Amino acid sequence: MMTEQQMRMMMEMFNNPMFKMGANELLKATQQQGLESVNKFWGVTTEKEIFPGAEKMMERMTEFYKTMGFVPQARVDEIMKENATLKNENQMLRDTIRDLQHRFMAENGAKAQQAWQEVVDKQLEMSREVTKSFFDVLKQTSATNDK
Repeated sequence: MMTEQQMRMMMEMFNNPMFKMGANELLKATQQQGLESVNKFWGVTTEKEIFPGAEKMMERMTEFYKTMGFVPQARVDEIMKENATLKNENQMLRDTIRDLQHRFMAENGAKAQQAWQEVVDKQLEMSREVTKSFFDVLKQTSATNDK
């Protein structure tokens, strides 16, 4: 929590055009270059001596910036580029897998069809043999019954 005095001091600081300009530069540097650059930026500027306590306030602002999950624009650009690269690689891998599946099906599909046809042919042959054996048994049975 901020005391009334701290709040008044902060309002006075933000009413000062030099501080406003420094704060805007700081936030811009933070967005473009990241939080690491903030310490360097604030240490180099002359606003530090003019406004006592400004350094602590800027540290709190950077902490707030970090807490909110903001990231520098350079990092966003880097991640977007990496994301595009990964999408391209992912698409390439999908295409490669699809091609392999098609080749596998083409090569082994004919073999599977041939094996299936052989199984069906053997079953038909066995059915014919069973039928022939059945009729042979019937003929023998009817021949023995006729005698």
